[in-house]
Amino acid sequence: MPMKTCEATVVTPGCEAVRMRMEARMYPISSGVGAPRCVRSGLGLAGLAGAAALLLAGMPGARAQVPYSNGTVSKSQQLDVRQSPYYEGYDFYKSNPDNGSYDDGQIHPWHVQGNVWLLAGEPDEYNVTIQIGDDGGLVVDTGTGQMAPKLKAAMEKLLQDYGGEEKSVQWIVDTDGLPDHIGGNAVIRLAGATIIGSNFQFDNPGLPPGATVIASQNVLNRMVMPNAQGQPSVPQELWPIETHTEPTYSWDFNDEAVELIQPPSANTDGNEEVFFRRSDVIAAGDIVSMVHYPIIDPTRGGSIDGELSALNNMIELATADFHMGPQEGGTMVIPGQGRLCDQADLIEYNIILTTIRNRIMYYKNLGRTLQQVLAMKPTWDFDQRWGGAYGDWSPEQFVRAVYDTLPARGKGKDRFAMPEMAGG
Repeated sequence: MPMKTCEATVVTPGCEAVRMRMEARMYPISSGVGAPRCVRSGLGLAGLAGAAALLLAGMPGARAQVPYSNGTVSKSQQLDVRQSPYYEGYDFYKSNPDNGSYDDGQIHPWHVQGNVWLLAGEPDEYNVTIQIGDDGGLVVDTGTGQMAPKLKAAMEKLLQDYGGEEKSVQWIVDTDGLPDHIGGNAVIRLAGATIIGSNFQFDNPGLPPGATVIASQNVLNRMVMPNAQGQPSVPQELWPIETHTEPTYSWDFNDEAVELIQPPSANTDGNEEVFFRRSDVIAAGDIVSMVHYPIIDPTRGGSIDGELSALNNMIELATADFHMGPQEGGTMVIPGQGRLCDQADLIEYNIILTTIRNRIMYYKNLGRTLQQVLAMKPTWDFDQRWGGAYGDWSPEQFVRAVYDTLPARGKGKDRFAMPEMAGG
């Protein structure tokens, strides 16, 4: 986060004055990461110039970085231009003559690293992941129903070009039960296959054809729940075929360990993150979004503290390539929406969400009502980057979800702990 210098503040009347006084007590000036800092320098211009010359003498020349102009990048990139030359090519939502536009109605494959590819082009920057190898394909989420035929065609081409003897999808992992995660389940599943032993097939003649779809048991529980018409909430052809309840469920596929990690609560109680260990890639699902604040759904078991715990665990699971600089590179993270990211992005996202959570917890412990907290605008300094309206989801909805899922007054931690590397 940008370093802030100490400067005079004009106190405005009303709720803004209350917010500023509270934050002066909540966040005293310190040298911690993510906190405001007093910056003093005794070097002077000559000293700074000399230090810069010494640094540059021992550094390789970096390619010039040209800021992307508005209109050539997605909404998640306009305020988040990476300055590092190592990120060239990672901005898969950036429009250019070589790859077209991410929102041109087509599916665009992007090689992440190892066996893992990202398929961009779904509405609202939703991401689909596929791992490809000798055993065929493993897909994480299947996007929306309307894009399923194009997604299927893109997967079949990748499997034909990069697969081994098996050139079909064998597994589908649903990281959530929302339509933009499971909409293509039927189309992608029926285009795939499941390789099983003959005895198992003989003992289970009614086994559905196609790929095996797996998800958290909590996801299936909500899919089968009757709606007002007495029918299942989700059509049967979109249901998972297998479920699990274990916090970590793993197996070997395409010569690498695949781990399904289910936090007790994050956006919902059915979130799944998928870790491809040899490729060093995490498909994070909706636990991470590079487009907006996370959509926390208390009606489906979501909570802000569960979301932050899941992020903390993911930060510790990821590693960085320190040859590129602290926390940069290394493990690649495919978010539910938006551009590819790494451990540094997870840390920044975590700091922002934790700061907002701690502000709201502080107000709640003082007895402030939800309406009073909303009037104080506790997300004010992050809304330009993360506060864009997404359907019905807005900064106000996010604050409401945080407030509602925090512990009752006096029973919760004033501050939520973060990993030390994240400034906690």
